[in-house]
Amino acid sequence: MDKSKLLTQLEKECLSCTRCEIGGCQISTDAGCFLSNVFSNMCMKARIMVVGQNPGAREIEQRRPFVGPSGANFDRAIKEVLGLDRSHFYITNTVHCFTQSNRKPFNKEIEMCRYFLDREVKVVDPVVIITLGGPALQQVTGVRGIQKHHAQPLVSARYGKPVLPLYHTSPLNMNHADRKEAFYKGLEKLQEYLGG
Repeated sequence: MDKSKLLTQLEKECLSCTRCEIGGCQISTDAGCFLSNVFSNMCMKARIMVVGQNPGAREIEQRRPFVGPSGANFDRAIKEVLGLDRSHFYITNTVHCFTQSNRKPFNKEIEMCRYFLDREVKVVDPVVIITLGGPALQQVTGVRGIQKHHAQPLVSARYGKPVLPLYHTSPLNMNHADRKEAFYKGLEKLQEYLGG
């Protein structure tokens, strides 16, 4: 079966998932009531996979990851540093559902959602995985401590893939000049995986 069909099947399964307590919940936002589940941006030709934490309110409204303020920061950074737009990135999350008050996902939620990430990595087969923030770093590599490992290339034993851990592009991080500068410099290392 080709990549498109495999990802479409996986998306359908993810959007109807109720494996844990947050899966399939109805969430109210200013724009209305939405299901908590979000899959990926479905960029099937992307060579770079980006793994974030979990969707926020804007993401569940549009059913696409990284379309809120953090996504806008990411888009701006990749354009300024790499001259790329998000069509070059397969974007997904550690946990595919909204968490109340946007709290960090619980371990049980992360473990249950690993089912989807494992399959996404296998189907997309990226040349490198960018993890954004601590939960994504831990999920992909088993390593803790984003401050210690930011922009330090690793290899995921689980997936057999190069990993570039970066700070998350949340406004909380990007409004601090030192974190923003560190993120931009970390992105420059991506060129190594893209042949310059």
